[in-house]
Amino acid sequence: MTRANAAILLDHYTHIITSVRDRLYRLALRVVNDADDAEDVVQDVLVKSWRQREKIVCLDNPPAWLLRMTKHQAIDRLRSAKVRSARETEAAASDRDARTPYRIAAANDALGHVHRLLQQLPPDQRTVLHLREVEGMEYQEIADATGLTMQQVKTYLHRGRHKLRALLLKEKITNP
Repeated sequence: MTRANAAILLDHYTHIITSVRDRLYRLALRVVNDADDAEDVVQDVLVKSWRQREKIVCLDNPPAWLLRMTKHQAIDRLRSAKVRSARETEAAASDRDARTPYRIAAANDALGHVHRLLQQLPPDQRTVLHLREVEGMEYQEIADATGLTMQQVKTYLHRGRHKLRALLLKEKITNP
């Protein structure tokens, strides 16, 4: 590869990463539900993508490929026993502090409830719902990013919305 071609490749790769980096973080955050873990996931994805930069710049839809890679990396992180035990320890500590005025106000915040309820959805429903409602992605983009079929995307989105609404109604966070 010539020096000029390497420079063009680097510019193209940098442009791709710059355009999708925030979306990768938000997706990772939605899956792992922890800012530090989400940053680690994105960093791992960026390191892996750097090693495959020549392949990535030739793809039809590099952001979808990177989003899929991020989703898988985030799920792998969740499966890690180390992370699971750390989460249990953090949850126990936050239960002890639950009575502070700040914590009480935060618990009453509707957005906080929605985020908590989202964690009760199956991972595919949660991911599809996040990509559609938060990221504003089209159905085909979601299918490309997740590796799901268009029908699966529509089904997961419908079921995720329905279940989230049912949970909101059950906890009396919203009116029918």
